[in-house]
Amino acid sequence: MAIHTFTDRKESQPKNTASEPSVDIKDFDIPELQRTLKLAGLLQTSLEIGNILEYFVDSVRDTVPVAGVEYKFDDLALEHNFGKTERHSCAYRLRIAGDNLGEMKFTRNKKFSEDEMESLENFIYHLVYPLRNAISYQKALKAAQMDSLTGINNRSAMDRSLDREVELSHRHDNALSLLIIDIDHFKRVNDTYGHSAGDAILKSMANCFKETMRTSDMLFRYGGEEFALLLSGTDVEGARQVGERIRNAVQTYPFVFDGKDLDMSVSIGVATLGRRDSASRLFDRADAALYQAKKAGRNQVHSQARGRNA
Repeated sequence: MAIHTFTDRKESQPKNTASEPSVDIKDFDIPELQRTLKLAGLLQTSLEIGNILEYFVDSVRDTVPVAGVEYKFDDLALEHNFGKTERHSCAYRLRIAGDNLGEMKFTRNKKFSEDEMESLENFIYHLVYPLRNAISYQKALKAAQMDSLTGINNRSAMDRSLDREVELSHRHDNALSLLIIDIDHFKRVNDTYGHSAGDAILKSMANCFKETMRTSDMLFRYGGEEFALLLSGTDVEGARQVGERIRNAVQTYPFVFDGKDLDMSVSIGVATLGRRDSASRLFDRADAALYQAKKAGRNQVHSQARGRNA
C-alpha cells in the first residue's frame, strides 16, 4: 500500500505571478461548496481530536463512499477508527510546515478512482489546520499534567482523574481503589548522597512502578517522594495484592547511584471507594492507611476497607 504525503498546498505549489482568470459563480458546484463551508465551520468548533475527526468522516462519507477511516498519531499515542476496514485503501501522511500530524487511511471493498482521491485530498486540506490546532492544544494539556522529572502524571492530572473515576464508579456501581505510596527514608538519601541521588531514585522508582502495575492502572506523582496509583474495577483485596506486588518489586529493584547500590523500600496505604465517599474522602482514607503503615514500621501495606454499601 502506497502512503501519500499530504502537505499544505501553499508549500507544495509554486506561486503564480501571472494574472489569474476571473471565475464565474456558475463554475462552482453549489452543493459541494455548501458542504465545504459547513465542514470548515464544524472543524473550528472543537479542540477535541475525536470530535474533529468525527465531523470530518461524516462529511467525507457524504461525497466519497468509504467503509472505514483510520487515524494514528504516535506522538500522543492516538488511534481513532471509524467504520469497518476493507481490502482497498489509500493512505496519507499529514504534514504542515514540517509538523507531523499523523497518518490517515481510507478503506473500502473497491479501488479509489483518481477523482475520488482528489476529493479526499480536498477534504484533508480543510482538516489539517484545525487538526494541527487540536494537536497543539492536546500536547500543551498533556505537558501541563506531566511531572517533568519522572515523566508520569502529576498532581493536577491526579485530581482530574480521581474526580472522573469516582463519578464513573458511583454511576456504574464499579469498584475503585486508591494506593498512596511513600518512599521510606527518602530524606536520608538526599542528606547522604545529595539531591541528584534523590532525583535518580524518584525516576527509578517511577520506572519500577510502571513495570509492575497493570495496563489499566493510573500512576501519578503527587508530592516530593509520594506517588498514587488509581485502580479502576478493583476491590480492596485486589488493591492489597497490587500493593504487595509493588512493595516486593521495590525491594528487588536495582536502585543505583554513582556506582552504589541503594536498598529502598516503600510504605503503601490502600482505600476502596464507599458508596458515600467523595474523591477527597477516598484520598483521605488512603492517606490515613499510609500513616498506619509508616507508624507500624514502614515497608508494609495497610488498608482501610469499605464496601460498596458503606
